[in-house]
Amino acid sequence: MLEVRRLNTKGMQAFRNYLAGLDGDGSLPIPLNLLTDSATSEPLLETLEVDEGLTFETRYDMGVYLVDLLRDEGVQNLLGDVGFWSWLGLLWFDQLCPLSGGKRKPKKEYNYILSENWRHRPRHAIYTTWMLVANHGENALFMLSKRLHERGELIEQLAARQYFMACVGVIEAAHKIYFDPDRRTFKKGATSQKRRGNIRRFVSYLQQLDLTYDLGSISSESLLEILPKEYEGFAGTRT
Repeated sequence: MLEVRRLNTKGMQAFRNYLAGLDGDGSLPIPLNLLTDSATSEPLLETLEVDEGLTFETRYDMGVYLVDLLRDEGVQNLLGDVGFWSWLGLLWFDQLCPLSGGKRKPKKEYNYILSENWRHRPRHAIYTTWMLVANHGENALFMLSKRLHERGELIEQLAARQYFMACVGVIEAAHKIYFDPDRRTFKKGATSQKRRGNIRRFVSYLQQLDLTYDLGSISSESLLEILPKEYEGFAGTRT
C-alpha cells in the first residue's frame, strides 16, 4: 500500500515538464519518484492509502474506488485540492496515457493536473470521474464505461456544460435513454451525429429547456415526459 500525498508547487511543475517532454520523446519514463519525494510532494492532513498496483477496467470502477476512499468527512478539504488530484493523475498516469507503439501521446495538461481554471476542471480525468460517481452513482455509468484513457463523446458533451453534470434528474434521464444494461455501456448510436436523439441533440435541447425549466430540480420522469419523441424511440431501442 502507498500513502497518498499531494504534489507541491515544485512537484506539479516537474509533472508539467514531463508532459511537455513527451511531445519530443514519447518514451520518457513516468517520474513516479515525484509521488514520494519530500522535495516534490507533501503528506496530507488525513491518512489515506491506495494500492499502488491497482488497475481499473473502466472509469466507473475508478470512480467507485475513489468515492469509497473519500467517504470520511475528514477528507472533505481534499475535494478542491489541486495537489491531491494531480498526485493521483501522476500515480495512474500509465492507465490514463498508456504506451502505444512504445510512445505516450498525452492529451491536454488539465486532463492530468487539476486546473485552477474552473472551466477546465471538468476535463480532469480523475476529479470528474469521482464527482460523477459521487453525485449520480450508477446513473453515471453510461458516461464512464470506457477505459481510463478513453474519454468519449458522451462525457465530452456534458462536461462542456458543467451545470448539466450536477443536475440529478438530467443525468438520470440521460442514463435511461442511453445506457444499455445488457452491454453495460452506452447504446450504439448514442454518439452518432446522424442518429436522431444522439447526445449532441440532447444537450442542445437541454439548453433550450433551461430557459424555461429549473433543470437543477426537475425529476428524470418529468424531463422524459417533455422530451421530443425522438428520445422515446432511442430509449426503446436495444442495439
